[in-house]
Amino acid sequence: MNNSAPLEDKQVLVVEDSSAVRKILSLRLKRLGAATWEAADGKQALEVIRLNPIDLVLSDVDMPVLDGLGLCRRLKEDEETRQIPVILISMLDSEADQNRGYEAGASSYISKNISDGELQDNIILVMEKASRQMQSTVLVVDDSLTMLKLVETGLSRAGFNVVTAKDGIEGQEKLAERRPDIIVSDLDMPRMNGQEFLNWLLLEPEYSQIPFMIMSANSEKSVMRQMVHKGAAAYMVKPFNLDQFVFTVERLLSEQFQLLLKERERLAVERNGLLSTITSLIQALEARDNYTSGHSKRVAEYSKAIGIQMGLDETDLETLWIGGKLHDVGKIGIPDGLLLKPGKLTDEEVATFRFHPSIGAEILKPILSLGPMIDVVLLHHERIDGLGYPNGLKGDEIPLLPRICGVADCFDALTSNRPYRKGFDQEKAFEILREASGTQLCSTCVDAFFDANIQVIP
Repeated sequence: MNNSAPLEDKQVLVVEDSSAVRKILSLRLKRLGAATWEAADGKQALEVIRLNPIDLVLSDVDMPVLDGLGLCRRLKEDEETRQIPVILISMLDSEADQNRGYEAGASSYISKNISDGELQDNIILVMEKASRQMQSTVLVVDDSLTMLKLVETGLSRAGFNVVTAKDGIEGQEKLAERRPDIIVSDLDMPRMNGQEFLNWLLLEPEYSQIPFMIMSANSEKSVMRQMVHKGAAAYMVKPFNLDQFVFTVERLLSEQFQLLLKERERLAVERNGLLSTITSLIQALEARDNYTSGHSKRVAEYSKAIGIQMGLDETDLETLWIGGKLHDVGKIGIPDGLLLKPGKLTDEEVATFRFHPSIGAEILKPILSLGPMIDVVLLHHERIDGLGYPNGLKGDEIPLLPRICGVADCFDALTSNRPYRKGFDQEKAFEILREASGTQLCSTCVDAFFDANIQVIP
């Protein structure tokens, strides 16, 4: 979220019976980037919300017809509107008043005397929390339909997406359909109980980091300690206060979110180091061979264009881009006399030259962040017919990304001037690519190359 305009592109409804106060609040919100709507009471507000995609409601508490508390309850009771965050604003800000606001489902309860800075901070926190919860899924597992319905209602009112299962086995099935952000499970269930479900989750790398919360009628401290020791993030004893339950889920999600932020920061630092490493490797290549410098950059461009045409995700596209720039890094280990030789290579020299993918892979292997790019570097000279190198892989034995890089590498090699020949024109290179499709090159990748309408990069 942009701190200079935290409500940019957001639709905010101001509900206040005083027109002067409405105008002042609307002006303050517009300074935060919001588009604003106004209503004089809760009934008018419901009509505005019915007709418009409202992202946030700021409402007075004491109003005629339908007050702020009643408006908040109505919004939270309706599946269509329960995810809209509501900030209640009132001159009455005692602890009892605030408790009534939160019990009605408000995301925040603030004083009308709040400063612009405090209002902005409050709105940012509420919107970040609402966004996080709207994007979050909670898997609730319990053999009691009554408990499932109760918990689902409470979590849905708080803005969470909820998936339910009646035991651990059904929970496993639901996991395969949609990965939740938090799992809440009963302890005593038929077929697979909560402890067995948790044990299974902890052995599955894909799910082992999902926060797991136990809810059970068993209030023995030894059982609670045992479950927490075995990996449960929290333990709620039934019957529990629903608001306390939802608050605990929100806290676990927030803690998980903070862990993810720290991990992203760690990855950002690692990525900066990775980029420095890549820069050094490319500079070493450029110092050896000017052709390799331009060639590597073009192969990266062509590879990414093919990947985009094939619908690859951002992770694979980044791997293609970096792998393309580094695909010939192993040439650092090839003697200059061979690398820059103007004439035809002898059989022995060809064999030596064919070591460069393996050399490149060995160079990258110690750099953990470059792990995904190793296949691109090692296997981009493999052929569909099995006559490539270094491993003689055939067809689908060759991973997709090296096959893409192979097409890009071939096209740029054909259209570039080499020490031993002048480059072909674009149309001739296209013709050779088509002829190599299905034998030397992957036909699917060649088709994507042409569908992407790639042209020679000068």
